[in-house]
Amino acid sequence: MIDIHVHYFPEGMFQAIWRYFAIPDHGLWDVKYKLYGSQIIQALKKEGVKRFTTLVYAHKPGLAGYLNDFIRESADQFPELIPFGTVFVGDGRSEKVARQIFEQYKFYGMKLHPFVSNENLDDPRFFPVYEIMQDLGKILVCHPSSVPIYQKTDGSIRLRKVLNQFQRLKVIVAHCGAFEYEDYSLLADDFEYIYFDTAFNCVHSEFLANNCPGREFFLRYQDRILFGSDFPNIPHRYSKQIDSLHGLNLGEAVERKLFSDNAIKLIGLEGA
Repeated sequence: MIDIHVHYFPEGMFQAIWRYFAIPDHGLWDVKYKLYGSQIIQALKKEGVKRFTTLVYAHKPGLAGYLNDFIRESADQFPELIPFGTVFVGDGRSEKVARQIFEQYKFYGMKLHPFVSNENLDDPRFFPVYEIMQDLGKILVCHPSSVPIYQKTDGSIRLRKVLNQFQRLKVIVAHCGAFEYEDYSLLADDFEYIYFDTAFNCVHSEFLANNCPGREFFLRYQDRILFGSDFPNIPHRYSKQIDSLHGLNLGEAVERKLFSDNAIKLIGLEGA
């Protein structure tokens, strides 16, 4: 099994993130798995995960470089990691950073979280980065939808602007685009290289009710959906995400695509 949506921050940043999640006014949750480093690897192995991404994002200037270096060092130490970095365009050197993490560090892609960074996906300062990624076949994992508590719902419009200019850019929409599933379905119909990850999908709870796009969605996009969990920043048992997908009764062939084959093909992990 390959998990395409795992966060892998340094311990200090994880501690700050978990404290933020626990503040009641934010409407989030108490994180169940407060793990970092090799603890994440061991926990995922117990769940049957062989490889996983290292999704990080920066919320202020000067942080992206530190995170990218941390991911590089961690990936050199742990072969289970599928290294993903990030860019913060407010730093003013995005193209240089992109070339460094893709050409020198050999990362597979990057994560962008516009609500955290307060930098929109269609910010023209990202365009040189997207061009590099498109040319090199790198993958963008982004969180453009309003899940769980964000107010703006124009993420699909902004992403469409990007894809109109970079039509070969490979994009994984986190959480299948919840809560705006239909908007991102339309994007997938119009653009060949739109993919989805399953993080939090169909795991119904008090935090995220009615968060499943439905069985037909998974069947329709079975070749472009990749298993993801949002680990370790989740309030539920890891196995609940797996069980929720089994509960859709998609069939063995489709499940094999979701849990491993689609990721292997997209990322290029033959033999994983």
